[in-house]
Amino acid sequence: MKVKEGDIFIAKLERDFFGAFKILQINKLKNFGEDDKLLVGVLDFVSKNKPQLPELKDCTLLYQEKFSQNYWNVKFLSSDSKYNELDKYEYLGNLPINDFEKSIPFKLGDKSEYHIGLAGSMHSNYPNQAFLEWRWRNEREAYEKEFKERKEASRIAQEAYRKRKMKPKKMIDDILFWEIISKIDWTKEGDEERMHPAIDFLAKRKVSEIKQFQENFSFKLYLLDTKEHAKNIGEESYVDKDSFFSVDYFLYVRCCVVANGKTYYEDALNNPVEMPKNLDFEALLYLAQEAYEQKMNKELNYETGCDYETFSNIKGWE
Repeated sequence: MKVKEGDIFIAKLERDFFGAFKILQINKLKNFGEDDKLLVGVLDFVSKNKPQLPELKDCTLLYQEKFSQNYWNVKFLSSDSKYNELDKYEYLGNLPINDFEKSIPFKLGDKSEYHIGLAGSMHSNYPNQAFLEWRWRNEREAYEKEFKERKEASRIAQEAYRKRKMKPKKMIDDILFWEIISKIDWTKEGDEERMHPAIDFLAKRKVSEIKQFQENFSFKLYLLDTKEHAKNIGEESYVDKDSFFSVDYFLYVRCCVVANGKTYYEDALNNPVEMPKNLDFEALLYLAQEAYEQKMNKELNYETGCDYETFSNIKGWE
């Protein structure tokens, strides 16, 4: 689907409510491929009736305040219709981009009030943020109660998952594993460009070897998932259970360790003070997925024996 800046789409929200979102800007995003990226914003509109274009003319972007989030709800999508899934939504029409919408920074990971995130597809829960914000304003007590109940149920389920016995399945030979890692081209400027040679190399292997690479990779990340390693990653280091600690960032730091090769990995594994400081490499996390998709033209659906998510290594956090 070819879209233009200012295009408005209708979204079906929970409880048969309707919402809308708008294409705000279309441009290149540095270091994230050659295709254009779409900056999309959810509009602050919730109604039992389908929106009409005139009533959205002065509608602002959604500003989320629930649970003290306090940010404008905008995100990036791929312009490739194969990924963005915009064809699942009803097109309403086009409204001019206002000055405020033009002023939103077209960059990823902005730490201002925008907190812009990157995603290739339009997940159904994204437009529904307008309904959740509506509930925060109009049904706060009931909404908070439901949220706490869901959060507790999720915590119990995650705890049970973490405590399952983790054991790696068949892994690719370590020599081949590190050969694949060595294909990362550090002479390139962007992370995506750096990863291309490794992705191309792995994509030429058997499907079973791609899965076995992912198994080996996950196990190496799992072994680095310890409290001592988390305490030695620089400004974002783990302090204690009462202090904020980004589990995602720690995962990306562990990816950085693996990306730097066998010797560096073994040094950091055996001596946590050798962990990189204020450095991460999230791109490595998607190597096997990208290689599999390149080879098979579909997403990799494979569950490893060891979970690489932070806090999965129970003994490492005792």
